[in-house]
Amino acid sequence: MPKAARQRDSADKRGRVLKAVQDILRDNRRITFAAVAREADVSSWLVYAPGLRECIDQARARQAAQGHQDQQSGRKVSTASEQTDLLLARQEIKRLRTENGQLRQQAHVHLG
Repeated sequence: MPKAARQRDSADKRGRVLKAVQDILRDNRRITFAAVAREADVSSWLVYAPGLRECIDQARARQAAQGHQDQQSGRKVSTASEQTDLLLARQEIKRLRTENGQLRQQAHVHLG
């Protein structure tokens, strides 16, 4: 492939990545490097290239500050809210595991 064609191809792919970032932001979807690569139909290594990586990092930071649209509920969700939900879920899992262990032990005692 001639050098000019490679340069056009590279510029086209970079343009698709930048457009994908804008589209994801516009649609209030969560920005990840993998999502941008899928949306732009480029390899995942390209989105980490100098210039593109910084653009995606900035968009992610802006989105984290603003929150993003939860795809299941349609509500706007902040990163802090997600972290709180995750912490609560982990606590509930720990409680349920403890309760499950106690019930197993009781069943073992009752069944002999």
